[in-house]
Amino acid sequence: MGKIYAVTSGKGGVGKSTVSVGLATAFANMGQTVLLVDMDEGLRCLDVMLGIEEKVVFDLSDILSGKELSDGIYTVDSVPNLHLVPAPAKLGMIDAYLFTGFITEAQRLFDTVIFDFPAGIDFSLYTCMPKDTLFLTVAFPDPVTIRDASVVSQSLDEIGVNSRLILNAFDYKLTKKRLFKNIDDIIDTAGLQLLGIVPASEELKLLSVKHKLKPKGNAMKALCRIAKRLMGEKILLPKLKKI
Repeated sequence: MGKIYAVTSGKGGVGKSTVSVGLATAFANMGQTVLLVDMDEGLRCLDVMLGIEEKVVFDLSDILSGKELSDGIYTVDSVPNLHLVPAPAKLGMIDAYLFTGFITEAQRLFDTVIFDFPAGIDFSLYTCMPKDTLFLTVAFPDPVTIRDASVVSQSLDEIGVNSRLILNAFDYKLTKKRLFKNIDDIIDTAGLQLLGIVPASEELKLLSVKHKLKPKGNAMKALCRIAKRLMGEKILLPKLKKI
């Protein structure tokens, strides 16, 4: 059975979906068969980020309505082993009971399944996830999104969900100038164990235009370190100025 991760955030605009794509790419490049599932009903974006929007005919709602799983799964040509299920184009199309069955089948077929959930604190579908699901909360290193990550952390604790923190768009210069909090303060405020740090990157910002990430870029290196940690490797956090 494959491992399942659910990517979330308190505040929108923190790069949650780019982190999802980057992690999925990292796992795929490590030889894992990966399924990335866009859960943002009405506001899907992963098909655009991966450059396959012209292929999309069916989505998650079609699979839940009885279409063959293969009909709604799209191969990402630029990343071997990576596949995508687009989110429904309309709201309210994901039935919780049917969604649970989909998760079971996806977990059976793929080594790694990553669900990119919408930002915010609507956790209505979170309880459908298997108990061994690891939630990954994405935040910027600024007071607003860290406070929102703390709210998410507390809410996830209340429903018995395991979660870790991914710090995105980290800029060492701003931390050194004390414009951002230091890492220990961020961890304490968020109330989450730190899984990894992704540096600020123009490449991530341009993902929806270029549709791929450079394997040797700093952002991809950071995402690969996170993927390796999730696979059980003991990868130390680099010195902050080298992230």
